[in-house]
Amino acid sequence: MRLNHLCDAYWTYELLQEVAAGSGRDGRIYGQGTGTLTGRLSGTATWSNFPRIREGYASPDARGVIEVDDGVVLFTLTGLSSLADGRGVHVLTFQTDAASHLWLNDVIAVGEGSIDTEQHRLAMRYYECEVELPLADLPDLRRHP
Repeated sequence: MRLNHLCDAYWTYELLQEVAAGSGRDGRIYGQGTGTLTGRLSGTATWSNFPRIREGYASPDARGVIEVDDGVVLFTLTGLSSLADGRGVHVLTFQTDAASHLWLNDVIAVGEGSIDTEQHRLAMRYYECEVELPLADLPDLRRHP
């Protein structure tokens, strides 16, 4: 698999509400915010997130829209983020009918970056996953029993 730079993103929470973890149960956060994406995918985003909080980690479950030059791109975002040291990993998928961004409908993107839990901001770099087949060290399934 090849990872091709897709964009850099800066996400800012503008609203955060939390239900803290309790004895035997996970916590939850509801957040809304905006973002700026620059790179092959560029635009401004509005999104909401409903992550599960467990043992110092957040599992994001975000949905949003990126406004691009010729329309909008809808996205989903999942991943895992450490609330202790701020490291995060995201997985993104997209859906759009914007003519210049139709290629995103077939993209799975992964990202890494940092989270500032005090300022409620994230800085992430996302990469498009490009499959490189055939894989030299795996058998060709057409010839494998």
